Amino acid sequence: MVRTLLERSKSLVTDSEDKEKEDTHVEEILRTCGYPEWSIRKVKRQLNLKTVQKKKAKQQHTSAKRPLVVIPYVEHISETVARTVRKYDIHVAMRPGKTLMVHPKDKPDKEDITECVYKVPCANCDKTYVGETGRKFGVRLQEHKTECESKTKWAFTRSEHTASLAEINKYALTNHTNQENYKINWSKATVIDKEPDHLTRFIKEAIYIRKEGAQSMNRGEGSYQLSHAHDRFLGTSSSSSRHAKNRKN
Repeated sequence: MVRTLLERSKSLVTDSEDKEKEDTHVEEILRTCGYPEWSIRKVKRQLNLKTVQKKKAKQQHTSAKRPLVVIPYVEHISETVARTVRKYDIHVAMRPGKTLMVHPKDKPDKEDITECVYKVPCANCDKTYVGETGRKFGVRLQEHKTECESKTKWAFTRSEHTASLAEINKYALTNHTNQENYKINWSKATVIDKEPDHLTRFIKEAIYIRKEGAQSMNRGEGSYQLSHAHDRFLGTSSSSSRHAKNRKN
């Protein structure tokens, strides 16, 4: 009964002065009816605590809905902006304009890519070389470049040209530059596929070589002997495919 009457008084009366008078009136009635003083005080404490908890919960809910604005930090300016917008109950967070931290998902440089299939084009014709490596692409490319530069003569006589046709170098790239007196476009060399499994990588290399068709400068078909039954799916024809020995180039 004590709780019911006091709660009713708080809910029906809104004006603070009237509420105080109503509470006093209800307490006098309860005392007249024989309710002990301690029970009245206990209920009042519980009701006051409940009111405080409601106000706190409301404030937290309101604070959680405050809009957040993220601005780049500029010394002396960002602080002024933050103070200004806080007057409108807007929370401000600042982020540094520059950071030295490297994002973990930053792409590696082309030369650092490993376990890949790559393509190297000629600078003087439309032919390309396709290869694979488990090491860094940059290391593999430098090996090609070193041999080409050591073996190739940019101007040679007819007899030297004839001799170069019979010379078999380690890499087909070197054969192409040496025999045709052409240059390789090293800056356009690209990684065309990534594959950690070495057998799957061999298969992919063979597929890319097959798809190059007559434009391939590879001597053979790669480290995997790809069946010509797949030619129609690859958009190539058996007649245009190279039927060379399976040698690693």
